[in-house]
Amino acid sequence: MTITNEDNMQLMSRYKDNYFDLAIVDPPYGIGISSNPIRQKHNKKEWDSKTPSQEYFDELQRVSKNQIIWGWNYMTDKLPICKGFIYWNKINHHDNRSMGELAYCSIDGLAKHFE
Repeated sequence: MTITNEDNMQLMSRYKDNYFDLAIVDPPYGIGISSNPIRQKHNKKEWDSKTPSQEYFDELQRVSKNQIIWGWNYMTDKLPICKGFIYWNKINHHDNRSMGELAYCSIDGLAKHFE
């Protein structure tokens, strides 16, 4: 296993088409969570001010045969419609946190629910 610390676009550019069987990613949702005053104490970077570019998603789909992309509901303008989306029920009861998340899934099938 090799671990790198680099720009995703540079990393993906080194791989041929369909190199990976599956890519599971959780990109920034573009909801500005890093600007939340509670979070600013710990992380002052603006890492979540926007979603990745269309080029990022095109490259991700190029290097991987299938993809699971968390935060799909924030990126529907950059991803195709899918039937087999994933819903994660976080089973939390906090008023200040999402109770679930949606993931795009390129594997054709029925929608799935996980707890």
